[in-house]
Amino acid sequence: MVEGSLLLYSPLNEPRRPALTRLAELHPRVVLLAEDDTDVPPWADELLADVARIDRLDVPAAIRTTRDLLARRGGAADGIVSLSETGLAFCSALAGELGLPFTPPDVLERARDKSRMRAAFADHDLPTVRFGTAERLDEALAIAADIGYPVVLKPLFAGGSLFVWTVNNPTDLAAAFDDVLRGGAEVVAGDPLVHATFRGGAAPRLLVEQLIRGRRRFASSLDLPVGEVSVEGCVVGGEVHVLARHDKPLPADGPFFEEVLWSSPSRLPADLLALVDEVAGGAVHALGLRDCMFHAEMRTTDTGPVLLEVAARMGGGPIFRSARLAHGVDLVETMVRIATGTPVASGRTAPDPDQPAPAVMTFGLFADEGTLRAIEGLDEVRAHPDVVEVCVYEHPGTYIRRAPRSDHCTVHVMVAAADFATAEDLGRWAQQRIRFITE
Repeated sequence: MVEGSLLLYSPLNEPRRPALTRLAELHPRVVLLAEDDTDVPPWADELLADVARIDRLDVPAAIRTTRDLLARRGGAADGIVSLSETGLAFCSALAGELGLPFTPPDVLERARDKSRMRAAFADHDLPTVRFGTAERLDEALAIAADIGYPVVLKPLFAGGSLFVWTVNNPTDLAAAFDDVLRGGAEVVAGDPLVHATFRGGAAPRLLVEQLIRGRRRFASSLDLPVGEVSVEGCVVGGEVHVLARHDKPLPADGPFFEEVLWSSPSRLPADLLALVDEVAGGAVHALGLRDCMFHAEMRTTDTGPVLLEVAARMGGGPIFRSARLAHGVDLVETMVRIATGTPVASGRTAPDPDQPAPAVMTFGLFADEGTLRAIEGLDEVRAHPDVVEVCVYEHPGTYIRRAPRSDHCTVHVMVAAADFATAEDLGRWAQQRIRFITE
């Protein structure tokens, strides 16, 4: 499809393996830009043409390293992509120097800073949460009193529900405040955007926002009453394309938010899905996103969808493979086409009435906190014909952390069944068979 190198910034882990495999199928020369202290897993060696060691916080040096590598390889860069939200600012800076298409820095700042994002939503009359930002505890208490408890505390820049905390009263807020403020800043300390934001000693701030009590708006045998939906799409030439949707119901409204299910195609009513798509498109335009992928998250309520946030990237975890199975849409190919300036096909693949889309459900399984000693039952679950993926995030010997200090499950199990009732039964079976031993 192209002749130069495709630059990739992303720490590599098992959940990103399917996306990297697809990148290597689409482009024969994927070059990884890796932090100096980042290990490249052995399975990635055959998928990568080269690896350049860089420091994201020293952009001029990273640019020199990348130019030297491209010169040594005897070609130019065809494009640059990131599978990591914290890599977007670095990729934008590098793309600007190399003359490659990428989301501009000012747009990324608006899409990464949750307070600026919500302000943009409000300015465009989109359904979103009431919020404020606080540097000190007294400021946070005043904002919470104005909004009304319960409220949610969030870092301004961290993703994946890291250090996201629901508090029900002033005492709970005071107890959680320092953890969210400091912990949320520490987990993104290596992000150039965050580094630039707090350069000169500016104090970190956190978000205090209204808790939206979502309601699951479809029938299910699972005890997941809180309704949430995500939208995958792209914006090209100012036109928004919705490519896939995932229902992501939750067991409770906090205090923490661990993702336990991704389910596609969405089972939301058609009129609500139309509103979800409309709100997603409005959010993309409010943030000024252009020529990029996007991942939008909303709570579903009795009065319609309420925006939580939008990221200028493809959804992570199992989203790529799930969207491909459920919708026939290739998010990685779309991302590469945008990055390399290749025309992008619009919309989702038309469904074949003779071959209905499977019910694709991915279940997140969590070990208890502590040192993981063993995982039992993986082979039995993998052997089931309707289980299409068992992804192990944490292996024996590692210390397991849970939310709010972790943004991922221990194992996810993806199933593709003829209907959602069968898929839900299979998910319960897998949860019973896989056993974590921690101490």
